[in-house]
Amino acid sequence: MSVVTRTEFTRSDLPIPLPPVRGFSLIVRRYLVGLRTPRFAGAYRVTIAVALAGIMAAVAAFLVPSAWQKPLVGVSTLLGLYVIIRVTALVIFEVRQNAFQAEWIAAQSQVLQNHAFEVLRFSVQDITSAGGGTRYIYDLTRQSDVSVLLRRQEGERASGRLSRVTVEFTYLTADGTLAVAEVHRELPELTFLAGWARSPSAWIRFPEARYLSRPGPSRHPSQRTFWALLGRVLITVGESVYDPAEGRRTPTASATGSGPGSTR
Repeated sequence: MSVVTRTEFTRSDLPIPLPPVRGFSLIVRRYLVGLRTPRFAGAYRVTIAVALAGIMAAVAAFLVPSAWQKPLVGVSTLLGLYVIIRVTALVIFEVRQNAFQAEWIAAQSQVLQNHAFEVLRFSVQDITSAGGGTRYIYDLTRQSDVSVLLRRQEGERASGRLSRVTVEFTYLTADGTLAVAEVHRELPELTFLAGWARSPSAWIRFPEARYLSRPGPSRHPSQRTFWALLGRVLITVGESVYDPAEGRRTPTASATGSGPGSTR
């Protein structure tokens, strides 16, 4: 079964497509059943309406003059056959959709795990202080900020003191609009990596993230997904501003009492 993955589709929710089909199967699915998206609940409702119309035609055949009975019986029979064919096709397509959905979500999750998002803002707040502590914003394109941040992270890993990190990053929506999402972690949980020397931005990646199917009002296959940005978080900064030796130095007093950038 062919599953298409495209990096530009990496966003908070994705529409789940129908599996690719050709020839007779495509004709049946598109024109006989009327499925262009996985709206199986709606397709079954249409089937019920057609079945009711057939029953009404059969009942009406006993209530009208004899001249109208044969046409109504014919209509009822045709509608009955159509309902049988339609239900059979829907069941087959739904079984295929369930199998395809699992493969498609797994493939899109792999794309999500390998995709890097540009970091818009990186802020740290001491959550062990009374009142929540001051929130500091670090510029991950500045060597001084990254150095202080690495020292602070190493100090927190050694002391058990924790800071809450908020990382805001950008992604493209379905219509091409630039949107902003955010994740929260404790500072010691993050992994900082050196990136490209010429990269003017910092990047975030979620190697354990995955897409999950969004539950619908019925038990039929889902129509959309949502992302779960779980597990490890990798932050890539420019090679020119990253010095791993900074993380092994003794934290300074400013690491817990003040910080670079603006505060709020």
